[in-house]
Amino acid sequence: MLSFEGQVAIVTGAGRGIGRATALALGKRGAKVVVNDYGGGFDTLTPGTSEVAQSVVDEIVAAGGEAVANGTAVGTGDSAQTIVDAATKAFGRVDILVNNAGGSRPFHNVDEDADENLEGVIRSNLLGSLMLMRRVWPIMRAQKYGRIVNTSSNTVLGQQGMLAYVAAKGGIIGISGSAAIEGRPLGILVNTVFPQAYTRSVEDTAEPGAMDWFKSHTPELVAEGVTYLCSRECDASGELFRIGGGRFSRYGIYGNKGIESADLTTEFVAERFDESRDMSDAEIVPDAAYDMARFNAALASDWQGDLKSDWRK
Repeated sequence: MLSFEGQVAIVTGAGRGIGRATALALGKRGAKVVVNDYGGGFDTLTPGTSEVAQSVVDEIVAAGGEAVANGTAVGTGDSAQTIVDAATKAFGRVDILVNNAGGSRPFHNVDEDADENLEGVIRSNLLGSLMLMRRVWPIMRAQKYGRIVNTSSNTVLGQQGMLAYVAAKGGIIGISGSAAIEGRPLGILVNTVFPQAYTRSVEDTAEPGAMDWFKSHTPELVAEGVTYLCSRECDASGELFRIGGGRFSRYGIYGNKGIESADLTTEFVAERFDESRDMSDAEIVPDAAYDMARFNAALASDWQGDLKSDWRK
């Protein structure tokens, strides 16, 4: 069993579902855990109670681990500082941050629902993760060590009726990639996950015919994969992983060779549009620096740049 002895983890949204399973998995392996959960509704608006987080703390302690509860709702810089202060007050450091907290609204079309409701979804999913990363960063930088796992969603690939949620989860991929570039030289590794599990967030959204099958996708099957990404043994950073139902796989943004012309015209694109979309020679594009070098190499036959160089060095 991998050991997290001597390490302190903050897990947000840890009162139920994947967050709870992750907190328990880390606690079982020796990590001291700050179990954060405001205890409210998945709609980000329903008031909650810290008893939800405390119940998970009780489970960890009963199993011989150490943990403290925190009922602060994520979404602002002040709340992020409160959560981090709870960790340093209780345990003196922060080694691991799992940004799992989030929420969504009932399905609405693009022009429906109130602006303030959509803003609440973006706060809980995107700003909550961003602010917590910012608050743990100085601690991890001073330690020359840290592991951060941010929770996105495969809905960013396109999902009707969840505009604000999709926007927030897409932003998670961007901030994770940027932080990974800056963090690697500091010993801070940052990865992103697309989780899939049967939790309260999908109880009213999964197809009725698939519900029984989906129930086998337990939160624990996601948490075990997330826990590996939190470990000393994991050296990956800036990557995206799809985890659920016993499956663990890497996802990525790919780019193909494309088409080019010094005198690109609308008609040229129209004539060769199918060729421009051919992905048979595609490769993963890990970051913006690689993308820029790759793009410019295709345009300049005498390109002498190094496609492997980027800001992570």
